[in-house]
Amino acid sequence: MSAAVTKQLRIVGGSTITLDEEDFWRFWKHKLFSYSSGIVYFRDEEENRTFRLHREIMNIRDERIVTFLDGDPRNLTRSNLLVQDRGVYGRARPSQSASGYKGVSPYRGKWQATIRVSGKLQWLGTFPTAEEAARAYDDAVLEHRGRKGVLNFPTRARRRAKSDSSN
Repeated sequence: MSAAVTKQLRIVGGSTITLDEEDFWRFWKHKLFSYSSGIVYFRDEEENRTFRLHREIMNIRDERIVTFLDGDPRNLTRSNLLVQDRGVYGRARPSQSASGYKGVSPYRGKWQATIRVSGKLQWLGTFPTAEEAARAYDDAVLEHRGRKGVLNFPTRARRRAKSDSSN
């Protein structure tokens, strides 16, 4: 499997964005610009409207949300964009726990990981560090919610283990 070809495209103001080659050629003639948030917009003169470029790349015109997996709004490659339902995005609020990670809390001098599945709390175990517990939580999210689940480490690969593919 070959890696996708990416290209840099200059926007108004002089900064650049990264696009897949197919999207580069789709938007290279449009006037692209960015506000202080870093989100890139483009103006469609035919429709006389302004659109968010990341939503247009993923062809999303409904209430779903497009997030940047690496958190960089200038990386507009399709592999960095994830479409999520609003309900999933609503659960993605920052952790309120002492660890700073979702599903992780202190427990008897160590860190425990838990996840809620079908309304029931499932205990995932105790771990020496909060990061290890957060990774266990992420593994459980991928197992129970799939690629669209909200992870503590959003840049990690969103694939299930090979043993899961046989099920």
